[in-house]
Amino acid sequence: MRKKLLITILAVAVILLLLFIFRTPLLRSGATMLMHQDGLQKADAVFVLSGGGYDRGNEAVKVFNAGYAPLVICTGGNPVVEMKVFSIDTLESDMTVANLKRQQLPDSCIVQIKYGTSTREEADTILSYSQQHGFKKIIVLSSLLHTARVNKVFGKKFKDSGIQLLVHGAPSSRFNEMEWWKDEEGLISVNNEWIKTLYYWWKY
Repeated sequence: MRKKLLITILAVAVILLLLFIFRTPLLRSGATMLMHQDGLQKADAVFVLSGGGYDRGNEAVKVFNAGYAPLVICTGGNPVVEMKVFSIDTLESDMTVANLKRQQLPDSCIVQIKYGTSTREEADTILSYSQQHGFKKIIVLSSLLHTARVNKVFGKKFKDSGIQLLVHGAPSSRFNEMEWWKDEEGLISVNNEWIKTLYYWWKY
């Protein structure tokens, strides 16, 4: 009995030691498993999903300026509740559009779709819009940690559409995704994305 206890304690100690030694790659994998980007190619438009209008908007400007898409289309119907403090009613897509205009993107190259309160709803909206406008290839831009879920959700919607889908991620300006555990914002973001990922896996 005593021998078995000692073996158990030793085994636990070895496991804990290995976890400590390999803590960085293990923690890093907690973020990399949430990422799934495609290589950028020239497309008919880049769709910027709602939320994170600063980071996503900044990345959309880079994609546009690099010549990958002639149109930047911002989706989303979620309100930015915090702005009500200033008696301003605005949507997340409004914030993205404002960021694009702040960086002097021509109005003629910006389209806003004030609809979509979830990744799934935005996938439906973007598929419908792309079909109506005869798009053959599109870029869907979201936060870097959101790209794996976007790939899964959009991949199912676009599977038989004949439209090529490219998913691109905007890095966070608040934390380093490869060292997310060192920053409170990173801890919250990774935790939230895993919860959403598991929820989508369970429900859809």
